[in-house]
Amino acid sequence: MAEEISPEAIMAFAVLQSKRSLQIEDVSRLFFEIRQKGLEEVEKVALRRVPGGFYSDDVEAFFGRLLAAGFATARSPITVLENGKALCKAILEKERELHPAALEKVALTLGFDPL
Repeated sequence: MAEEISPEAIMAFAVLQSKRSLQIEDVSRLFFEIRQKGLEEVEKVALRRVPGGFYSDDVEAFFGRLLAAGFATARSPITVLENGKALCKAILEKERELHPAALEKVALTLGFDPL
């Protein structure tokens, strides 16, 4: 079995790679793409179909924690503030320490800059 990175790492990547506010559905779609591409390096998240795509309560909870901590504004689309981006960088740094090869593979597969 492949090493698994946390779903939060994917969400953190999405925050850091995005040049605009994010919709929960945008980030949820990444987990659908991960499944479609057969990546086993990411822990599973629950997805459900919604009109126009997919929705994950896990993604909503991640965004909710950013909002509750004052690291973001709005709900969806969410705008992550600088302190929230710093938290996302810390999440990725920890994953890079624990699972560097898996994190790089997933990042490249999703078209993210491996940072």
